[in-house]
Amino acid sequence: MLFLDIEVPTPAIPPSDSIRAVTENIIQQVQTDPESFWHGVLDSAIHFGLKVLVALVIYLMGAWLIRRIKRLLVRVFERRHTERTLASFICSFVSITLTVMLVIATIGTLGVDTTSFAALLAAGGMAIGMALSGTVQNFAGGIILLVFRPFQAGDFITAQGQSGTVMDVSIFSTKILTIDNRVVVLPNGALSNGTIENVSAQ
Repeated sequence: MLFLDIEVPTPAIPPSDSIRAVTENIIQQVQTDPESFWHGVLDSAIHFGLKVLVALVIYLMGAWLIRRIKRLLVRVFERRHTERTLASFICSFVSITLTVMLVIATIGTLGVDTTSFAALLAAGGMAIGMALSGTVQNFAGGIILLVFRPFQAGDFITAQGQSGTVMDVSIFSTKILTIDNRVVVLPNGALSNGTIENVSAQ
């Protein structure tokens, strides 16, 4: 007769059985050596409490520092008479970036692995950037227009086949009022890459 040695896989322990086993193990430890058990629980609680306290201190100090940096940026922009839209965007961008970094640092202080969290944020940012490629182009064009200021509100310009008085320059688009009283919205991406004729510049 031929006998085959077949290894039968052991069935996986259901979650309920594993929880029951852990519970029985804890009860057994309490019954066997309750003093050591409660001493270990107290040490773990104190260690975790210290981590929470340190994380809370880091978060509060970081939030205070972010507010100070934001106020400092606002004062610098006011002294240099920077465009309000650009100043508001930079302040918001710096505040959000520093807040995300602060949250990651706070979570890391608690002992949580933040590597996967940072990778998830990077992947999400890349996906959003690809999905909003046109919007990102207009955003970059708006930054260029607000920094170099080839025109400002009140100037009469000709661009993208349209002529009119500039009403508003935002991060993503520029509004002009034509001679026949039409409001035309020009995307900043195309506007920054094209020819702009500023009749009011001189």
